[in-house]
Amino acid sequence: MLRVSPDGKEVWVQTAEANTNVVLDASNLAVLATQPCGRQPVTNAWTRDRRYSVLTNGQDTFAQIFDARTFKEVKRLTIGQGAANIGFSKDGRPAFIALRGANEVGVIGLGRQALVSRVLA
Repeated sequence: MLRVSPDGKEVWVQTAEANTNVVLDASNLAVLATQPCGRQPVTNAWTRDRRYSVLTNGQDTFAQIFDARTFKEVKRLTIGQGAANIGFSKDGRPAFIALRGANEVGVIGLGRQALVSRVLA
């Protein structure tokens, strides 16, 4: 999967076989950073303030929060097996992560950077 950053300056690519997140410069595709991920990273999404990027791992039990400016991991959240897509509430405070393995949605409190609940889907 890949996503273009909200400002259009970077392309974040999740490489499922290498288990990495690669950040590319959108203007010339130069590699800006490569960070390790869990098994089979799926996708990422930025917080509304664009400070963090949340990344999911399809074959692991955790999601990762990366600093969107330094591209470094700042938090690893145990959320459950099979994390997939990410969405945010209208106010941008909680993030919602689909957990395929449990047929649930993990609710992430971004202020605390913690799993606050799991809801049956």
